[in-house]
Amino acid sequence: MTTVVEVRDLAVSYVKGSCVVENVSFDLQRGEVAYLLGPNGGGKTTILKVLIGSAKPFRGSVKLFGTDLREFREWWRIGYVPQDATLTLGRMNVSVNELLGAVSFGRSRSLDRAEVLKLVGLQDTSALLKKPLFSLSGGQLQRVIVAAALINSPELLLLDEPTAYVDPSGSSKLMDLVWSLNTDLGMTILMVTHDVSMIGHRDARILCVNRDRFYAGLMQDLMSSEELCKIYGFHVYSVGHAWKSTE
Repeated sequence: MTTVVEVRDLAVSYVKGSCVVENVSFDLQRGEVAYLLGPNGGGKTTILKVLIGSAKPFRGSVKLFGTDLREFREWWRIGYVPQDATLTLGRMNVSVNELLGAVSFGRSRSLDRAEVLKLVGLQDTSALLKKPLFSLSGGQLQRVIVAAALINSPELLLLDEPTAYVDPSGSSKLMDLVWSLNTDLGMTILMVTHDVSMIGHRDARILCVNRDRFYAGLMQDLMSSEELCKIYGFHVYSVGHAWKSTE
């Protein structure tokens, strides 16, 4: 298998003398889906920021597609949906077409704007492209944001709590989309989430972080061990329900 992400002993510091996250080591293989869990302030978003080059490691090493992070330049290979993107973009008087144009690398592999909207399940694309972002429904906006992350045909998709501001029906449809991107296109996906019910099966790959504590393994092993309690700092009970496809 091809290793897409390789992280070894990662530590990140924003303030001298203090690390916001450390002792992080994991791999992501091509075509894999993994979930990044942990309490607020535990370092989940920081790990994604390292993978998109907006935060620098204080210690450790990171490789993307076999290339050291410090030398990596093929950023079109990574799609990213940031946390709170719907809140930020939902206020903007920018058209869907302008957003997709702004994030396109202009490469020959970039998708047609109408086609990428259809890929995420949006129809009547000619009218939608002209609409300002603030006029979209919450579900439409979230899918447009995912389309923006897909416009350059990435091989790795990073999602930071993509269902945070979407209603239950919209969340389920978004997860259907995430799984179709993986199963139909073979896309490697790393998703930050607080909602364990979004994890589709107990043998899913889990990364769980809380500053200097880190776990990498299967969901079923995490829930049946004391690791979850150690990471969250208090006893955690699991509830027996899971996300199911709407299809």
